[in-house]
Amino acid sequence: MKHIKFILLALLTVRLLFSAPMPWATGQSKAENLTFYLVTFGPGDDIPSYWGHVALIVEDTVLQQSAIYNYGLYSFDNDMIFRFVMGRLIFEVGRASVSGYFNYYRRENREIRLTHLNIPLKSRLKLARFVEWNILPQNKKYLYHHYYDNCSTRLRDLLDQAVDGQFKQAMQAPASMTLRQHTRRYVARNPALEWLLMFLMSDRIDQPITKWDEMFLPDELERHVLAFSYTDSTGQQHALADSPVIWFKANRSPTPKNVPRHEWPVLFFGLFIGGLALLLVLIQKRRPFRWFTLIFSLYNFLLGLVLGIPGLVLFFVMFFTEHDVTYGNENILLANPLTLLIAVFAIFLAREKAWAYKSLKFLWILQLAGAGLLILLKLILPSFDQDNLLAFCFIMPVTIGMTISFLRLPESMFIDS
Repeated sequence: MKHIKFILLALLTVRLLFSAPMPWATGQSKAENLTFYLVTFGPGDDIPSYWGHVALIVEDTVLQQSAIYNYGLYSFDNDMIFRFVMGRLIFEVGRASVSGYFNYYRRENREIRLTHLNIPLKSRLKLARFVEWNILPQNKKYLYHHYYDNCSTRLRDLLDQAVDGQFKQAMQAPASMTLRQHTRRYVARNPALEWLLMFLMSDRIDQPITKWDEMFLPDELERHVLAFSYTDSTGQQHALADSPVIWFKANRSPTPKNVPRHEWPVLFFGLFIGGLALLLVLIQKRRPFRWFTLIFSLYNFLLGLVLGIPGLVLFFVMFFTEHDVTYGNENILLANPLTLLIAVFAIFLAREKAWAYKSLKFLWILQLAGAGLLILLKLILPSFDQDNLLAFCFIMPVTIGMTISFLRLPESMFIDS
C-alpha cells in the first residue's frame, strides 16, 4: 500500500512539474541558449506504432531545462471510438520529461535517433513559445489524418515556418513512391493487414505525391531534414540538421526500403482456396461422400465472412464516414454487403435446401460479373486507375473457383422445401 501511495505521489509531482510553463514561455530563456532536436522513434510491435513516431526536444542549455513535445497523443474522450470509426479521430499535443519518454521507448525496443536542428536564431524563441502555447488545453487538440495531418506533418510544418517556407519550397520534387507504396512498406510484416488496408483504400493514395507529402512518415521527415539547407538573411547556406545520433539501437528488423511483392503468394493462396472447392465438387461427383454438403456449406460460410465482412466495412466507410482515402473505391465491385449473404445462405445449404443452392450460385455468378465489369472498366476508362492488384490476386481465383464449383454441382443433390 505504501508503494502504491509513493507511485501515485510521484506521478502527481511529475504532473505538477510539467503543468508549469517552461522558461522559454515565460521570457526567461534567450534565443542563443535554446537548442532543438528532432527525435525519431522506430516502429513498434502494435499496429498504431508500425509507422514509427517523431517528437521535438527543446532545451535551454544555460537554465538546464528541457522538454519533449509530442503531437501523437490520443484524445481519450467519451466518443473516441465513435470518432475513430467515423474518421474524425482527435489527437492532442503534449509535453513530457525527455528521460521518461526515452526510457519508455527503450523498454518497447524501439530505436531512438536524435538529430540536432540548426534553427535560425531569429526563429528559436518563436518556435519554442509556439509548442508551449500548443499544449494549452484550449489549443492542444487537432483533427487527425493519417496521411495529411499527424505527428510528423505537424513538426514538418513547424520546421518550415522556422525557415520562412524554404523547406516546403525545396520539397516540391516528385517523391519516389506513392502513399500506397509507402504504406505497404510499413505493414509488410503483417500480410493480412497489408491486404485489408490495400483493399479498403482507393486510388486517392495512388496519385503522384511530392517529397513534402511523403513526410507523413517520421523516417521520411528525418531523411529530408538531413538533406535540406536553408539560406539566411545574409545569403549564407546552413544545413538544417546535423547527422543523427542513435541513442538506442533496437533489436528488430528494419522497415524494407522497397515495396514488398506479396502478389504471387496471395495469388497462389487464392488459387488454392478456389481450386480446393472445385476439387471437392469433382470428388463428390465421382465418389459421393457423406459429409460433402456440410463441408461445402462451411466452406461457403467462411468465404462469405472472409470476403463479406471487408466488403461490408468498405461500403460503410466509403459512403457514411469521413475516411476520405476510401472514397470512390473500385473494390466495391469485388466485395460488398451482398457478398456477406453468401455466409447467410450457406447455413441453409447445410440443410440441403435447393433455394439456398440457387441463391449461392447466383451470388457467386454476381461476384464474378462484378470482377469482370471492373476489369472491363479498367481497360477502357483511364479514371479507373486504382492499384488493386493485391485484391484481385485473392478474390479473383476464389470467385472463379467457387462459380465453377456451383456450375458443376448437380442441383438434384438438394431438396426444394
